[in-house]
Amino acid sequence: MTFQEGLKQVEKANKIIVHANELIVDATINAFLFTWSWWVSLAMLIVPWILWAIFRKRESSARLLFVGFIIMILSTNLDGVGVDFGKWTYPVKVIPLPTISYSFRNSVIPVTIMFLLQYKSHVNPFIKALLFGAFGAFVGMPIMSMLDLYKKVDWAYTYSFLILTSLYLVAHWFSRRRSFEMIGGK
Repeated sequence: MTFQEGLKQVEKANKIIVHANELIVDATINAFLFTWSWWVSLAMLIVPWILWAIFRKRESSARLLFVGFIIMILSTNLDGVGVDFGKWTYPVKVIPLPTISYSFRNSVIPVTIMFLLQYKSHVNPFIKALLFGAFGAFVGMPIMSMLDLYKKVDWAYTYSFLILTSLYLVAHWFSRRRSFEMIGGK
């Protein structure tokens, strides 16, 4: 394949992607909008952040948000790769974009990790990571599947367990950094 043929193939693929996006938007607006699954997804997007705003450890807010944003970036990228390679899908979602579930990756996961980091901070992080990974993979994801918010295609919950456990450990590591210092001097 020549360079020009490659450009034409990518252009053709982009047209297919645009059409697929239109199908997803159409399904979201005409079939899923305001269904109970859609409302659950909306609640998963909003409620964790409201709870965090109320119950967060105020003196650690910036550090926790820093960790939360790192987890959002990592999980969103991992999620995009999984969807792009056809490992899972998100049939019903609040924001009708084809790849990720904003409710799960940008709300439930980072906020849960931030709460786990701030409460019972003396508990061994490996125990917390294993509990987080197990609950998320073997309880949370099957529930999301029953609600049509998640559909695994070529994936095992065990893989999700390993990823979620690793995400918590990465978050714990970042939360313990002592490199936060005031900007601008004294």
